[in-house]
Amino acid sequence: MNTLWITGFGLLALAAIVWQSWREREREAERISPEWTVALGRISNDQSLGHYRDARRSALLCLQKLAREPANSRLASRLRTSLAALMARDSVYPVVVRAIRSACAAEPAVTELALCVGLRQFLIEDIRQCEEIAECLGQIRRRDQGADSLVIASFQLTA
Repeated sequence: MNTLWITGFGLLALAAIVWQSWREREREAERISPEWTVALGRISNDQSLGHYRDARRSALLCLQKLAREPANSRLASRLRTSLAALMARDSVYPVVVRAIRSACAAEPAVTELALCVGLRQFLIEDIRQCEEIAECLGQIRRRDQGADSLVIASFQLTA
C-alpha cells in the first residue's frame, strides 16, 4: 500500500515538472528577442520625433527581414501585428491604404498614377514606401500591366 502511495506521489511530481517545463518553453517561444525589441523601439522613437520616412524605411527593412522567417511562426505574426500597429500611427500610411481600399471598392484595381494624383499632398516616395509596407503586410498586391502599375486592395484580415 505504501509503495502505491509513493509511486502515485512520484508520478504526480513528475507530471508537475513536465507541465512546468512545457509552460516555460511556451513562454520562451512567445518572447520577442532583444534585437526585434530594439528595432520596434527605434521605429517608435522615429515616429514620436516626427521622422516618419525613416520609421517607414526601418519598418520596411524589418518586414523584409521577417519575410525570411517561417510565415506561420508566432514570433512572425506578433511582429507583423506590432509593425502594423506602429504604421497605423504614421501620418501617411493610413491615408494611402484607405485611399487604395476606397478606390478598389469601386474598381478591381487602381493605377499607381491615379493614386498619386489623388494623394498629391504627399510625395511619390512616401506613397511608394507605404505601398511596399502594405504589400509586405498583405494589405495590397501590386502588379505591372504594360506601362501601368496596378495596385489591388486585399480586404482579408492580415497579421
